[in-house]
This record gives sequence, C-alpha cells and structure tokens, in this order.
Amino acid sequence: MELLEMKNKITDLFHTDIDNLGNALMKVVNNNDTEKYDMFCKLFEQDLSVDWLQMVYQYYHADRKEKKQDYTPKSLAVFLNRLIGEADVVIDMCAGSGALTIQRWAQNHDQKFRLYELDENVIPFLLFNLAVRNIDSSVCMADVLQDEVYKQWIVKKGEKYGRVACVKSTL
Repeated sequence: MELLEMKNKITDLFHTDIDNLGNALMKVVNNNDTEKYDMFCKLFEQDLSVDWLQMVYQYYHADRKEKKQDYTPKSLAVFLNRLIGEADVVIDMCAGSGALTIQRWAQNHDQKFRLYELDENVIPFLLFNLAVRNIDSSVCMADVLQDEVYKQWIVKKGEKYGRVACVKSTL
C-alpha cells in the first residue's frame, strides 16, 4: 500500500486529519475503543507484524531537523530481534512508535516490554500499537539520559486488545 493511500485510510478510519491523528489515537486508547481496533485490524488484513503507523508518523510528524528523529527500518528491527535472545522483559530506551517491540512480539506474543520514549507526540502511536496488538507492557515518557520519568502507562493484556491506563503523571 502506498503511503498516501495508507495515510488517507488511517485518517478516514479515525475521522481526523493527519495533524490531529495523535489526539485521535489517544482518544481510542483512553476509551478502549475496541470497534476502532477491529476496524484497524480489518484495514490491514490482520497483519499486525508491521508497524503501519510508523510509516505515517515518520513521513508526516517526525522532527528530523530539530530532534533528528528517524525510525527503525523493519529490516533492522528484525535483525535486532534476533540478537535479543531469551529475556523475561525486553527494554527499549527509544521506543518511538514501537517497531522493535512489534518485531519481537511477532515472534513471541507472550513477551513483556518496558518501553521509554521522550517525544510526547509519538506516545499515542506507541500506545495504540501496543493496545491493538494486546502487548503486555509499560511505557514511560522519559528522558533516559537524565533518569527523569514524566508519565507512565501500563498496557495490560485483555482477551483481544490491551487496556491502557496512565499510572503516573508529573506534567
């Protein structure tokens, strides 16, 4: 699927424009909108091994100039997944929208994750990706270099989709 077509389908699904997609995704996770999760899965023919939102975020929202944001290509995510080996919990210090997490999850649906991300603009994309895939995880909006956590969410596995809850906010 071409990027423009993907963007249009995603923004249509969430009834928003590209500039407000993050807010729309956050609304879905906060309300545990399983209907939207179902529609998203149907849109991408149940292939959740791909971070579809990453492509849209990277092109339309990434701050490459100021923050030097660039996101992990799938080939690198697959390679890094092979290097992880066995672990009870996988930690990603720069989680972005979750590309590395999704690749690991595609190999092991029972894997648990602890994810860190500083950019509050990508957090809704990450939380949606985790919830729609039912990934057991904790997400911290944090500056890992300064060891400061600003917000934290827990994504608890459900029957079909994860439930997101904010457990800490200092903002």
